[in-house]
Amino acid sequence: MFEISLVPDVKSELIKKLKLRNLIFLICVIVAAACVGVLLILFGVTAGQGVALNAQDTEMACRSDGKLKGNGRCDSKFGTAILKFNNAEELLTIQDQMKNISLLNTNKIKFSRTFGILDTIMSNKNDKNTGEDKVFVNTISADINSSTLYFDAIAEAANNIGYRALEGFKKNVTRTYYDYGNYMRTDSDGNTVAIPSYCITEITDEKTGIMYGIYHKGAPGCEAPMVEKTEEEKKDEDETDAEIEDEEENTEAIETESTETETKETKTEVKDIYIRRTYNNQSDREEYINGNNRYKREENEESVKGYFFDSQCLQYDGDGNFDEAATLETCPLLSDEPTIGDSSYGRDSEEKMVLSFSATLTISHPVFLSSNKHMMIVSPTRQNVTDSYIQVKNMFTEAAHDTEEGEEK
Repeated sequence: MFEISLVPDVKSELIKKLKLRNLIFLICVIVAAACVGVLLILFGVTAGQGVALNAQDTEMACRSDGKLKGNGRCDSKFGTAILKFNNAEELLTIQDQMKNISLLNTNKIKFSRTFGILDTIMSNKNDKNTGEDKVFVNTISADINSSTLYFDAIAEAANNIGYRALEGFKKNVTRTYYDYGNYMRTDSDGNTVAIPSYCITEITDEKTGIMYGIYHKGAPGCEAPMVEKTEEEKKDEDETDAEIEDEEENTEAIETESTETETKETKTEVKDIYIRRTYNNQSDREEYINGNNRYKREENEESVKGYFFDSQCLQYDGDGNFDEAATLETCPLLSDEPTIGDSSYGRDSEEKMVLSFSATLTISHPVFLSSNKHMMIVSPTRQNVTDSYIQVKNMFTEAAHDTEEGEEK
């Protein structure tokens, strides 16, 4: 079967052009509709933003001064306007301080550690050192911002050569370091947790010279409450309509006893656990944590297990032995070399030849941070002073005194 097209070629081309035109028109209509839709969406967003901005302006006006444009009234949900408070500045200041309280607590300075520093760097640890060089402080001042100590002192040498005592003081202070950290315990899940500092009292054993932290386990906030409710006895005795005849008065009395609950309270025993702070090497530390019996303070003392001190400064070498040089580099007491000012010879009140001098010491800032708990200052002779112990009386040439209105008390 054969088909014969009677449509001329010109007519065929026209029909194709019309189809193409219709397709292009359809596409244009679709694009125009899409643009209109986008415009409507943008208009809606813009209108919504305007409404939101107006609502925010209204809220800001109501919360600040409670005044709106025109005769509008603020909704009660916005509360009282800030500017209507008489003490608005104080309220805003307190709010800002509350936001920064954690930062302030972290950067809080404990400048009383100055006395611990002086007690360690002075060579006269007790009154029995009559044959050794001594250094006493006359006056002292401090700059908290720069952690700097300024003081006038007297150097007293055993051979009357005061400069020897001064040189010994300089070498002693440059080789002094600090140490801090937390006393740790192992909980029931096997995790180590820090013991609160208020649960610890640090002491130095007079016989061995070893430092211990006494953990008052069972005290309030120290792993167990001081008071526990162990037993409740309830007495329910109701006596109603009890008639008591009184022959003399011939009257009746009705006596009713209400329910009474008696709670017996027993005090939890506070147990003092001695936790060793310093260790000769890493292996000693691990053995101590595991409760090795040879670290007992006394023969009848129970083994301490799961308790130890986590130092943030003490360093150990590759063999696990204590590395004093690395520790000094990690936590030096001074952040700069000591500066010795004017010095001169003279006689003191006892006619002894002494060397008077002035000194400036720039202390490492972490020493004074209150957030660094259980701070200890350690000299090259391994004499140490912690926050719990300060031998103030042997630092100064004269005893401290109070003054009132310019007169000594």
